[in-house]
Amino acid sequence: MLGTLAWWATGWPVAGAITTATTVGLPPVLAPPAAKEAIARAEALTTWTRRLGDLLASGSGGLSHAITRSAATAPEPLTSPVQRLAHRMRTQGTETALRAFADDLADPAVDTVVLALLLRLRAGGRGLADLLHQHAETQAREVTSRRQIEADRAKPRTTVRCLLGITVAMLTGLVAFAGDYLTPFDTPSGQGVLAGLGLLGAAAVAWMHRLTRPGTPPRYLLSPATENR
Repeated sequence: MLGTLAWWATGWPVAGAITTATTVGLPPVLAPPAAKEAIARAEALTTWTRRLGDLLASGSGGLSHAITRSAATAPEPLTSPVQRLAHRMRTQGTETALRAFADDLADPAVDTVVLALLLRLRAGGRGLADLLHQHAETQAREVTSRRQIEADRAKPRTTVRCLLGITVAMLTGLVAFAGDYLTPFDTPSGQGVLAGLGLLGAAAVAWMHRLTRPGTPPRYLLSPATENR
């Protein structure tokens, strides 16, 4: 819609193509949902780990019973994964279910919690509740750090938004009040120049996105099926 409007207002097909590409491609780059989703999941994992430790400390059954009870109060976005974990524990066994839970989420922080549960499940012994509480405290500090890092990464995105807003306002003013100044772009060669400028702008935004995109940390608790992928 906006691309068609830009084409109609300027008479430049390249302007329509650039506007369409900008409308579709910029929102995921300037407001990437992945980082916010990862932080929300880390917060949920902190809450669930602390809740699981509380249930174990209360002495109301063993690990399987505590996980089953925690499924009823697991926060989003872990509600469905924890409920699947509780169901798998009843049908496939605790260790298999825990490994599947880690593979579903594919998060090193989840691997840490699951590894602690697996070690206690195999070796036995006390102190699992205290260990889970320690993990929860560590995760809470990590969430705070990740929020600060994401705030720093958001600054260049804000700068790009401002520059784009200024550029759009300037071009709109030129098209509305100084159309003669833009007549060179009416020619095929002018459209080629405009396309080149659009590609340069897209490359700059893509480079900025690559620099501000968080890396994917490697996992260390992998099932044999995952390792062979």
